[in-house]
Amino acid sequence: MTVRTALAEGTGALERSRPGSPFLDAVLLLGFALKADKARLLSSMPDEVDPLALVDFRLYIERRASGESVAYIVGYKEFYGRRFAADPRALVPRPDTELLVEVALSLLPPPGATSNAPQGGDGPTAIRCHDACTGSGCVGISIAAERPDIEVSLSDISPDALELARANARSILGRELDATGGDLLSGATGTFDLIVANPPYVTAALADEILSEGGREPRGALDGGRLGLELYPALAAQAWDRLRAGGALAVEIGEEQGPAVAALLEAAGFTAVTIHRDLAGSDRVVAGGKHAVR
Repeated sequence: MTVRTALAEGTGALERSRPGSPFLDAVLLLGFALKADKARLLSSMPDEVDPLALVDFRLYIERRASGESVAYIVGYKEFYGRRFAADPRALVPRPDTELLVEVALSLLPPPGATSNAPQGGDGPTAIRCHDACTGSGCVGISIAAERPDIEVSLSDISPDALELARANARSILGRELDATGGDLLSGATGTFDLIVANPPYVTAALADEILSEGGREPRGALDGGRLGLELYPALAAQAWDRLRAGGALAVEIGEEQGPAVAALLEAAGFTAVTIHRDLAGSDRVVAGGKHAVR
């Protein structure tokens, strides 16, 4: 069987069972089976597929058709220009979440600046950023990679997710990040110039639907309650208490959740609250600053 024929077979199987991008999924899975990147695969359409690789490819297609993500099958996902290990211990990093990284970077003081924290006897205070609900660590690690001059820490309620985040930090940064367990910001210590979070924001009903269709992502990382907004009030209140004057909070949200989450941040005391939309025009990030004392 040629590469072209194998791709046609895999694409057809996924078209019948899994909406989305069946051809791209088939390309990625056949490339994984053949240990070939996308460009090399697409340039070798007439070539014969190794029989053992074809067996693997068909197994991967079956797994994808059952609802398992491509990222879990191949074991990684590209995010913000870097390769993150991915498995069912945490959500698969999504392209939409890259906007949270972009907003976070825009809120940080420029390189060479120091924190707004009161100066002690030991000189300038380092800029500190904390990534709550870190999951795979893709947000916090990306910030640390882009801004090696600041201190970045991570936390998550799931010990399994933290293991994955620590492994990703070692692989991508070549060093450990402070990573602690805890619900929302209970694992964060000290004060920060920036707090970011991608909390569960899918409605409970949608989480049920995703999992019933074969999704393998952990429910605790998806389910944000009846309206998907359950965790934001506590997150905003805890962030206010842990931010330094002039600091900021940036959170990912579900599409069309912008006004509701913006109102929750304002109720917690945040000012200059803004809603940022992704490339599809959907609400995706809400950010606000701690510029006043309640």
